[in-house]
Amino acid sequence: MPVSRRSFLGGGLAAAAVAVTGTPLLAGCASDKKNTAAANAAVKLPTYVKYGEVKPDLPGTDVVLDGFLKYPASPVKAITDVPGDGKPITFMTNIPGAIPPAADKNQFWQEVNKRLGSELQISMASNDEYKDKFATRIAGGDLPDILNIPTDTPQIPGLVKSKCMDLTEHLSGDAAKKYPFLANIPTEYWKGCVFNGAIYGVPVPRGMSRTSLPLYRTDLLAAKGITDPAPKNFQEFFDLCKEMTSAKDNRWAWTRVPLSYLRMMLGLPNNWKEDGGKFTSMYEADANTEALEAARKLVAAGVVNPDAFNDKASARKQWFNGGIAAFDYDSFVAWNQYYNDNTAGPAFGVNMLDVPGFAGGEGKPWMGAALNNVTSFNKDSKHSAETLLKIANWMAAPFGTEEYLFRKYGVAGRHYTLQGTDPVPTKVGTVETGIGLQYISDSTLALYWAGKPDVPQKQHAIQAKVADRLVYDASYGLYSDTSSKKSAQLVKSMNDLENQIVQGKKPVSDWAAGVKTFLSSGGEKIRGELQDAFATAGGK
Repeated sequence: MPVSRRSFLGGGLAAAAVAVTGTPLLAGCASDKKNTAAANAAVKLPTYVKYGEVKPDLPGTDVVLDGFLKYPASPVKAITDVPGDGKPITFMTNIPGAIPPAADKNQFWQEVNKRLGSELQISMASNDEYKDKFATRIAGGDLPDILNIPTDTPQIPGLVKSKCMDLTEHLSGDAAKKYPFLANIPTEYWKGCVFNGAIYGVPVPRGMSRTSLPLYRTDLLAAKGITDPAPKNFQEFFDLCKEMTSAKDNRWAWTRVPLSYLRMMLGLPNNWKEDGGKFTSMYEADANTEALEAARKLVAAGVVNPDAFNDKASARKQWFNGGIAAFDYDSFVAWNQYYNDNTAGPAFGVNMLDVPGFAGGEGKPWMGAALNNVTSFNKDSKHSAETLLKIANWMAAPFGTEEYLFRKYGVAGRHYTLQGTDPVPTKVGTVETGIGLQYISDSTLALYWAGKPDVPQKQHAIQAKVADRLVYDASYGLYSDTSSKKSAQLVKSMNDLENQIVQGKKPVSDWAAGVKTFLSSGGEKIRGELQDAFATAGGK
């Protein structure tokens, strides 16, 4: 499926918020009126120049990611210049795993500083806490040189206009070729960095790597004699979940209610659907009632961990790794992270379910969000834009380069050992390397896991299987000011209603009233703004 301007853009950063902090970010920073579809569409984006020095074992497509069965024996030394300017550079970011040792006790971090030619001072917070910390720092005006801006941050145009560097002259068109690994990021991702008629950041690309489906523990299913789970409909899926549940043994099928997966079975839209210039919210689809009834059935059957409605994402990951749950709804990024955090030993294995139609046939999986975050630079930074872009370029060196090998795995002997040509992380490496460099910038994900060629083979296979059926969010790239201001609140209200319904605390019939409230409280206005932006952009 070709990636079109409207179907796979990161520019809908604030258009599809998922429950975030309510802390006001921009006390006095109103959205800039120049952030129009026409102004943003006129921006000449960075010229895409694909890096071709490394050839994949499992070639991808415009949608399917490249796969590698082993790390190249002679990694390419791709960057010769030291990117830093000798002065400390500050960065604030989230961390998906445990907070690593501080720089003075972290040899990987020390080596990063040496190779960058500048001391990288990183302020970290867990995924669960980062948005609150980010909001507090923005409100207080205490900004680092490099900002990891979450994609669902309210009123991003006003934020970057008042706080961040305009990078257009450095990145527009062929100017980006000065930073070859930023130019290696496909053009579509850059549209998520355009606001107020200018380029205000560097993308951290995700897309297919963020596409989510049920991940499952192959070792736990194999212990039940299940080696190839492939439910053909909801009933078979339900039976599989019951088989993998034993509450008396503290084991459940699911870390949380897989409502999104049920919606995919029923062919619901991915956030917003566009048809003939008219937009429809996923919440408006009639099949929501069937999805909610199915979710209630799963909860009533006891196949979902009973703490699912109270604990955070970090707890769910611990349940999956610890074998308390056999299934988790998550992405290809999480798939790799689970191997990184494996505490179950060598038998540990992960695979992913395809999505069947609810009553049979094939379901419709949702394409993942284009960006993880936008990386912007503090306009009051004492560092030049060129220096900060060189740092980002270094962080984006792709798979197969020496820079990627070091950035992801550290120093041979301490942080990894070689198994053939594959860098296998040591315990020290796992702890020390998780300092969040991937959120400054990154290349598109390569399907690979050191020493386990079966992992990229499984990942590539499921991606190829679902690629032609992916449903894209039509709101990507179409900025809605109302969505930016209200989506977090609106989505939280709908999530709360969903949780009440699936737990049996409210009837499914309450959904219709909830949708009416969603529309009258801002959803209808968001629809209109998306339709206007779509028309202004030429219906692309």
